[in-house]
Amino acid sequence: MQKSKLTPDPIRDAPDGHGNGQSPGPVSVIPGRATRDLRFAQYPMTFFVLSYCCSHAKGYTATFWVNQRTIAKDVNISQQAISQHFRKLVTWGYIEKLRKEDNRKPYGKQGALWRIIFDPTMSHKDATAWANRQHLQEEEEQQAVNETIKLVQKGAKGQQQKNKIQPILPVDKSVDNFKDTSPSLSDKDSSDKVQLVQVDKVQLVSKHLSRTIDKEISKNDCRRLCSQYSQLVHKRWGRGFRHDLRQEHLAEELLKMGYEVDTFIADADKLLEYLFKKSKQPPHSLQYFIARKNNQAKPMEPMDMLKQTISRKKLNA
Repeated sequence: MQKSKLTPDPIRDAPDGHGNGQSPGPVSVIPGRATRDLRFAQYPMTFFVLSYCCSHAKGYTATFWVNQRTIAKDVNISQQAISQHFRKLVTWGYIEKLRKEDNRKPYGKQGALWRIIFDPTMSHKDATAWANRQHLQEEEEQQAVNETIKLVQKGAKGQQQKNKIQPILPVDKSVDNFKDTSPSLSDKDSSDKVQLVQVDKVQLVSKHLSRTIDKEISKNDCRRLCSQYSQLVHKRWGRGFRHDLRQEHLAEELLKMGYEVDTFIADADKLLEYLFKKSKQPPHSLQYFIARKNNQAKPMEPMDMLKQTISRKKLNA
């Protein structure tokens, strides 16, 4: 990324007169053993390339996608020289290639995937398992929520699951909203006006997800929800669910949206069983269930209903 006069950043910008680039983040973590490796004294440019890769590495997993051509352009040396530095770093045990590049893909090129080796005794599989146990940041949690929702919504052959289609009320009769709909109406008149909201009907619920009657939610219920959810995760993946005050606040939000502790646990148990059979990771935050609840409440568009009907016919054919 290049420096910009519109958005100056003294923390990430190269010093004036000594470069036009901007680092992807404010700090860069480099393997500690590299600072004591005397081979870098003979090849200082190799150490520079390592620090460049570390600045692009993702937190916890330490993976990066920056290619050699981009590095060569930024540091103003040839791509062949960058390739030689990469080979040294691979031989010395500081980086490894996890996925080869593929230029034959029909919908664009797939770049190589690399990993910074901070701990030589830890394989990529072990590092990934350790990273999944760490607390995600807000952006990573939301991304995980969105990806999991897409996976759950997919059914056989990529089609969406069979959701219940809400019946459409007939609209061939005009509705007079100004006519008296008090209990004095006859049974026949009231039955003909199914579209009208009748008065003094306390059982009617508004269209919002929140409860119509405010109910005090105890902290014990929030803690019990988090604890039982943690037990469900531990039963399948062998590790618990790390919950803190923030997760308890999210649990309180779920209870306000209409869940009871028992109904939430029953719903979560089915979802976790599905993810476990698909070899997927469980949701790292209760924010996933809030987003899932909101997504289920969205009314279906006519085009979505048509696609769903076609999907059902294909599956039944």
